[in-house]
Amino acid sequence: MTKHQQILTFIEDLAIGSKVSVRFIAKELDVSEGTAYRAIKEAESKGFVRSIPKVGTIRIEGVKERQIEDLTLREVSQIAEGVVICGFEHLDRSPNKFVIAAMELESMGRYLEEDSLCIVGNRRDAQICALENQASLLVTGGLEPDEEVVTLARQKKLVIIQSPYDTFAVTTMINRALYDRLIEKELILVEDIMVRDVNFLKADATVEDWHTLSQSTDHSRFPVVDADMTLIGIVSAVEVAGEDVKTRVKDVMNVTPFIVGHDDPVTHISRIMVWEGWEIAVVADQGKLIGIISLQDVIEAYQQVQKQPQFGETVDNLVLSGFRYVDDAEHLTIEGEITNSMVNDYGSASCGVIVTVMNMAGYIGLRKKYRLDAITENFTLYQLQPIPVGTEIKVTAKLLLVAKKHCNIEVEVTVNNAIVAKGLMTARIGDKKLVSESAL
Repeated sequence: MTKHQQILTFIEDLAIGSKVSVRFIAKELDVSEGTAYRAIKEAESKGFVRSIPKVGTIRIEGVKERQIEDLTLREVSQIAEGVVICGFEHLDRSPNKFVIAAMELESMGRYLEEDSLCIVGNRRDAQICALENQASLLVTGGLEPDEEVVTLARQKKLVIIQSPYDTFAVTTMINRALYDRLIEKELILVEDIMVRDVNFLKADATVEDWHTLSQSTDHSRFPVVDADMTLIGIVSAVEVAGEDVKTRVKDVMNVTPFIVGHDDPVTHISRIMVWEGWEIAVVADQGKLIGIISLQDVIEAYQQVQKQPQFGETVDNLVLSGFRYVDDAEHLTIEGEITNSMVNDYGSASCGVIVTVMNMAGYIGLRKKYRLDAITENFTLYQLQPIPVGTEIKVTAKLLLVAKKHCNIEVEVTVNNAIVAKGLMTARIGDKKLVSESAL
């Protein structure tokens, strides 16, 4: 269980009415205040806690899990600047869908369901139909429902909200609120999903020790550290296969594991893991082992990302989402299709998209061959021909020069073996190498 999950479980187990604060969580569970803050915000979205002005964050009842796009009826009333006519005690419910009453009654009945919210004007027949289908009402136009409608809502324990705005304005306001909620969320970081209780081997451990640890943990990959927990490599079943049991793991280990920082965004790390085929990423702080994440951890994080699609979907990730790696013994090559979202007003691939793809191909090529990070200092585009939407392109990065501090990479974009774009990428080698030479 990751620290993030442990915090959520801890909050859920608190007594109803308990105060929850960032400092309290950080102290109790020995985590950073940033990690505690993100967990508390998710607990609030799940309904475990509620922030009350002048009181603080309180553990509450009603732990029904909420998606990020879920709004309570209380929040809907505030967004639409509405007046609650009845059903005050049910305002913490979250409608499972919104239905706009802009159709015949027979058609409405197919869309209305229990716990939905019907946005309706002064159509009394539609109001009655919605209530009979166990749907609450958001009445637009500042119009009050008649007494029969209100009585029926009370009998069925449903909510009626009256908004002064028209139906279009109300719908727009709700959509805007959902969008704002999405973009205010933070990135998922490695520290949110990494496993801190790591099984590892010391540098003087033997292959026999690897077999013993593997049998007891059912894992096959273990970081290797020296006496002060400095990471020096990683050893797996591939490295120990056929080796004598007395062989030291440091003599057969992989000295260039994939190392990440605790504050790296998961979406960036996952992209590298997918491109380069890493099953495990080791988390280090100033060379010291502090955790580990697996591809499975990343998949589970993406299940949350799919519920909260704003997490970490950078422009680079979105542009490269449709590209795939091509086996090329000499150079790094990726290929993909120019989609509608990648074109300019004239229907051709935009210059910015092409440069992004070319730049990322160079970056991936450098990492794949030399396990180095790099920061682009200059990108010169020599030629660019129009590339229509729907065209399959192939992007090839050729490493021309890799020095101690700088590198030059030539990148070509081809369509049916014809060059349509060509550029030169000059990058500065980052300070962080996947394993520093001093640690080996």
